[in-house]
Amino acid sequence: MIARLRGVAYRYPSSPGLVLRDVDLEVSEGAFTLVAGPSAGGKSTLLRLFNGLVPQFHGGRLSGSIEVAGLDPAHTPARRMATVAGMVFQEPEAQAIAETVEDEVAFGMEQQGVAPSEMHRRIDALLDAIGIEPLRHRRVTTLSGGERQRVAIAAVLALEPRLLLLDEPTSQLDPQGAEALLATLVDLHRRGSLTALLAEHRLDRLLPVVDSVIEVESGVVSAMTPREAASKLRAVPPVCRLGRRLGLDPLPLSAAEALAMLSGERFAVAAFAQPRTPGDLMLSLEGVSVAYGEQVALRDATLSVREGEIVALVGPNGSGKSTLFRAVAGLERPFAGRISFADKVAPASIQDRTAFAGFVPQDPAIALYHDTVAVEIADTVRSRRMAGGSPGDVLEAWGIGALAHNNPRDISVGQQQRVAIAAMLAHEPRVWLLDEPTRGADAAASEWLAARLRAHAAAGGAAIVATHDIESAARYATRAVGLEAGEVQFDLPAHVAFGSGGPLATQVARVVPGAVAAEQVSRA
Repeated sequence: MIARLRGVAYRYPSSPGLVLRDVDLEVSEGAFTLVAGPSAGGKSTLLRLFNGLVPQFHGGRLSGSIEVAGLDPAHTPARRMATVAGMVFQEPEAQAIAETVEDEVAFGMEQQGVAPSEMHRRIDALLDAIGIEPLRHRRVTTLSGGERQRVAIAAVLALEPRLLLLDEPTSQLDPQGAEALLATLVDLHRRGSLTALLAEHRLDRLLPVVDSVIEVESGVVSAMTPREAASKLRAVPPVCRLGRRLGLDPLPLSAAEALAMLSGERFAVAAFAQPRTPGDLMLSLEGVSVAYGEQVALRDATLSVREGEIVALVGPNGSGKSTLFRAVAGLERPFAGRISFADKVAPASIQDRTAFAGFVPQDPAIALYHDTVAVEIADTVRSRRMAGGSPGDVLEAWGIGALAHNNPRDISVGQQQRVAIAAMLAHEPRVWLLDEPTRGADAAASEWLAARLRAHAAAGGAAIVATHDIESAARYATRAVGLEAGEVQFDLPAHVAFGSGGPLATQVARVVPGAVAAEQVSRA
């Protein structure tokens, strides 16, 4: 047994109630455990108990007993706990210290006095295993969010902790990066050299490979097997939803299992909802190229979006998705090409550009800098000179009224994302530019966003959503545009892109040709 919690309850200094209550939990040496549950349910707080950040850094009131590798993390110096329980946070942007990738991975080892020869060995092995060797000499500030996430994971793994704590480790990773990371973790687990707890909302890759699942909801912690989780959790992978819909027992945990269970079955598939015919041109990029120094991040990009369209912008980490948004918003100046709003050259000022094409960045903290959510929204109303709408109306319209008096830095990343969306889009711009808007978002938040996007498009607006969350995108997108190495690789209707023969086939599409979501499928 590597960790044990008995009767643990915790309250943050500013929290009116308990965040965790009466937690009894044991973690076995070598366990590979998924931590699941809705946003703000207590997952991140639970993880921070194991390395002492709760309560040493966050303060608050802690009761009960915690033991990790024979230590009490609440009273053990952070330097010592870092070698026992290493943590990768939801916000890798806030975790970087050094200037280059190689130095970032080396930093923790230097602080612990690891011999130079051993440091080089670990760095070489980890950069290769996690797929970031080409980034070795890059400055951390030039990396995409997903690339930073992989660097943060490598930096923590380099310390070879006995317990690895990962908070949303695949939330910003492209499919290839997520597969590489999980393959590395599974390999370490199978060799018996690592115990890992991973908090995640996207369960499709994890549920088939973990040993156990811990559900955290409203501060209550429950342990179960992956099969039990497939039946008990409210939010499950699409293939589990398909199994529930078809009455399968046991429920499949992967597309491969579902295919085996349903071999020879016949299904009725409801038609994919067809979007309305696109209207007038809203936004166009013609041959747009952007560089950071000598590195070309966007190359000859040509793309147009019309009224009623919701474009899923997909591609590997570092493919140019965020750069495209920054160019449209006026935050980066292209060295070639033209950007137009409704057939007119885009205005020069950022204020005027974002009045028409509102941009929500990948890191919500960039957009949030006031002490309360209410003040954030009031600032938007004032700066945009919004007529006929009070801050209170905006809070309610965007479903964040309950967070009005919270400090944006004290809420979950999923909640921060929702507040950032409201703050940056409260003035209802014609075009929405959303960079990884479901990062840290639970299933309910993803459904809420999909409904808002559909309503915006139905009212004559348009949106481009940069995302790695293919399952979510399949529920709202009308088109999918793929970027790679800064160039547009494909531009396809959604039902083609997410279908069984497309480049972005969903879990359900891989099981039932002609469908992209479980709700389309029934027995023939």
